[in-house]
Amino acid sequence: MTSKDISVSRNDGLDRYELRLDGTLVGVAEYQVEPASVALTHTNMEPDFRHQGYSSRLARFAVEDIISGGRRIKPYCSYMAAYLRKHPEYSHHVSWPQE
Repeated sequence: MTSKDISVSRNDGLDRYELRLDGTLVGVAEYQVEPASVALTHTNMEPDFRHQGYSSRLARFAVEDIISGGRRIKPYCSYMAAYLRKHPEYSHHVSWPQE
Protein backbone atom coordinates (compact mmCIF):
# COMPACT_ATOMS: atom_id res chain seq x y z
CA MET A 1 0.00 0.00 0.00
CA THR A 2 1.37 3.41 -0.94
CA SER A 3 1.02 6.58 1.09
CA LYS A 4 -1.16 9.25 -0.46
CA ASP A 5 -0.63 13.00 -0.29
CA ILE A 6 -3.79 14.24 1.44
CA SER A 7 -4.82 17.88 1.34
CA VAL A 8 -7.97 19.51 2.67
CA SER A 9 -8.87 23.11 1.89
CA ARG A 10 -11.74 25.60 1.75
CA ASN A 11 -12.77 26.71 -1.73
CA ASP A 12 -14.63 29.99 -1.18
CA GLY A 13 -15.38 30.36 -4.90
CA LEU A 14 -17.44 27.15 -4.90
CA ASP A 15 -18.64 27.33 -1.25
CA ARG A 16 -17.20 23.97 -0.33
CA TYR A 17 -14.41 22.21 1.49
CA GLU A 18 -12.37 19.86 -0.67
CA LEU A 19 -10.31 16.77 0.07
CA ARG A 20 -7.71 15.79 -2.50
CA LEU A 21 -5.55 12.67 -2.72
CA ASP A 22 -2.40 13.11 -4.77
CA GLY A 23 -4.00 16.24 -6.26
CA THR A 24 -7.22 14.51 -7.33
CA LEU A 25 -10.50 15.78 -5.87
CA VAL A 26 -12.21 12.87 -4.11
CA GLY A 27 -14.49 14.52 -1.54
CA VAL A 28 -16.42 17.73 -0.90
CA ALA A 29 -18.46 19.26 1.89
CA GLU A 30 -20.72 22.02 0.58
CA TYR A 31 -21.72 24.97 2.75
CA GLN A 32 -23.69 28.22 2.82
CA VAL A 33 -22.47 31.17 4.85
CA GLU A 34 -25.13 32.76 7.05
CA PRO A 35 -24.77 35.90 9.22
CA ALA A 36 -23.62 34.12 12.39
CA SER A 37 -23.17 30.55 11.21
CA VAL A 38 -22.18 28.25 8.38
CA ALA A 39 -24.72 25.71 7.16
CA LEU A 40 -23.15 22.41 6.11
CA THR A 41 -25.53 21.26 3.39
CA HIS A 42 -24.04 18.23 1.62
CA THR A 43 -21.01 15.95 1.86
CA ASN A 44 -19.88 13.59 -0.88
CA MET A 45 -16.94 11.22 -1.09
CA GLU A 46 -16.13 9.27 -4.25
CA PRO A 47 -17.23 5.64 -3.73
CA ASP A 48 -13.72 4.16 -3.94
CA PHE A 49 -12.61 6.38 -1.04
CA ARG A 50 -15.48 5.83 1.40
CA HIS A 51 -15.04 3.99 4.72
CA GLN A 52 -11.33 4.83 4.91
CA GLY A 53 -11.46 7.81 7.27
CA TYR A 54 -11.34 10.47 4.57
CA SER A 55 -14.88 11.76 5.22
CA SER A 56 -14.17 12.29 8.91
CA ARG A 57 -10.94 14.08 8.05
CA LEU A 58 -12.90 16.40 5.73
CA ALA A 59 -15.55 16.93 8.42
CA ARG A 60 -12.97 17.72 11.12
CA PHE A 61 -11.26 20.29 8.88
CA ALA A 62 -14.58 21.97 8.02
CA VAL A 63 -15.77 22.07 11.64
CA GLU A 64 -12.49 23.45 12.96
CA ASP A 65 -12.31 26.03 10.17
CA ILE A 66 -15.83 27.27 10.92
CA ILE A 67 -15.09 27.48 14.65
CA SER A 68 -11.81 29.32 14.08
CA GLY A 69 -13.75 31.86 12.00
CA GLY A 70 -16.00 32.60 14.98
CA ARG A 71 -19.18 31.18 13.47
CA ARG A 72 -21.56 28.48 14.62
CA ILE A 73 -22.14 25.24 12.72
CA LYS A 74 -25.56 24.28 11.32
CA PRO A 75 -25.47 20.65 10.15
CA TYR A 76 -28.17 20.12 7.53
CA CYS A 77 -26.13 17.30 5.97
CA SER A 78 -26.83 13.92 7.59
CA TYR A 79 -23.15 12.93 7.53
CA MET A 80 -22.06 16.14 9.26
CA ALA A 81 -24.86 15.79 11.81
CA ALA A 82 -23.73 12.24 12.61
CA TYR A 83 -20.09 13.36 12.85
CA LEU A 84 -21.00 16.14 15.29
CA ARG A 85 -23.08 13.78 17.44
CA LYS A 86 -20.03 11.48 17.69
CA HIS A 87 -17.83 14.42 18.71
CA PRO A 88 -19.46 16.17 21.69
CA GLU A 89 -16.37 18.36 22.12
CA TYR A 90 -17.89 20.54 19.37
CA SER A 91 -21.42 20.65 20.83
CA HIS A 92 -21.16 24.21 22.16
CA HIS A 93 -20.47 25.41 18.59
CA VAL A 94 -23.49 23.71 16.98
CA SER A 95 -26.90 25.23 16.23
CA TRP A 96 -29.09 22.28 15.34
CA PRO A 97 -31.61 23.03 12.55
CA GLN A 98 -35.29 22.72 13.47
CA GLU A 99 -36.53 19.22 12.77
